[in-house]
Formats: sequence, C-alpha cells, structure tokens
Amino acid sequence: MPEDVVNRLSPVVLRTFSEEDFHRVDMRSIARDAGMSFATIYRHFHDKEALLFWFIAHWLRELYPAALATLETGESALVRVQNYLVAHLRFYARRPEVGRVIFMTVPLQRWMRDDTYRSQGPARRLLEVIAEGQASGEIRADVSKVAVFDLWSGVFNRAFLMWEYRGRSYPLIGQADALCRILLTGIAGPSAMRRGRVFAERRYAVDPGADPGADPGAAGGA
Repeated sequence: MPEDVVNRLSPVVLRTFSEEDFHRVDMRSIARDAGMSFATIYRHFHDKEALLFWFIAHWLRELYPAALATLETGESALVRVQNYLVAHLRFYARRPEVGRVIFMTVPLQRWMRDDTYRSQGPARRLLEVIAEGQASGEIRADVSKVAVFDLWSGVFNRAFLMWEYRGRSYPLIGQADALCRILLTGIAGPSAMRRGRVFAERRYAVDPGADPGADPGAAGGA
C-alpha cells in the first residue's frame, strides 16, 4: 500500500477503533476523517475487518525490534522471558491506543481466522527461548512450551486491561516487578529452583522522560 495512504489512514484508524465499538465504525467515516475517497480505501481493503487487521500488524512492527532484542542476549532463558515482558509493558505504555484496539476492540473470533493473527517473529522466537530453558532445566518441562507462552500472554493481557480499567492511574511499567515475580516463579524449572533465586528484582522504575506511561499525571490521557 502506498506510504502516503498508510500515513494518512494510520492515525485515523487507530483513533477511531480505540475510541469506538468495532460495530459502530464504518469505512466511509474513516475515509472522510482521513481526507480521502471511500474508493481509495476500498481499493486496498474490502471491509473494515481487513482494514483493522492490516493496521494492527502494521502497528505491532514498531514493537518487534525491541522485543526481539531482549531474546537475543547471552542471559538466561528466564531473564530473557522477563525482559520480553518488560519490552511489551514499555511499548504499550507508549502506545496505549494500540493496546485498546488489540485487547478491547478487535472482534477476536474473526481476527483468529485472518492470517495476521498468526504468531509473528518475536512470538516464535519466544517459544524457542522457552524450549531452550526447558531443555536446560531452567524452565519447567512438565508442561508444553505453548502452555508457558499462554501463561505469559495471560499475565500481560490482564495487566494491560486492568491498567485501562483503572484509568491508567499508575505507571504500567511499574507493574513489571510484581508480574515478573508471579510469572517466573510459576514457570521456573529444577535448575533455577536449585539456585534458590529465580527472580532477580530489577526494580523497573522508569525515568518519566523515557517512558510516558511512568507519569501518573497523564494517567487519563490518550
């Protein structure tokens, strides 16, 4: 899709779907707000589902470099899983509208049938790191790597939803220590348990200048 079309549509699609119920959004209104013809949008997207799913994949590409970087270090599998979670917290603190669309607006059953729902590079790499940790005994192997991944996803998804529900009244990144403690003690394997300490408290306090989500004064903002 032409870059100028993407740049004009992206903020409108993000704002519209993060503020409105999916079923109340129509493509003609999006075209009008983006200052382009309906025919231009329809040329690329035959319906609003295709439009939204494409842009979700587009927005998530902003997250991928930071997420992948946490998995390509020399640290242990548990630490990499922990840092992968923190990378997501940082991204969604900066881009809460993307989180609202993904976790609150998108028609999930329909999205699951779309190719864009399938695991992308970072998710596949996380599964590999989990498997590495299981092979070394650092991550429990009495459950599948997919089950561990699902636990990771559930912890993060709930944290984001409750942050929104509570009006973003606290820094999302401020939940990192507690979430990592719960997650890592739940997935730790025998070798980590033998070391006696599976969670190294990182105290992810963030400079407000580095993470807009760390500023409680902006809790209700978009």
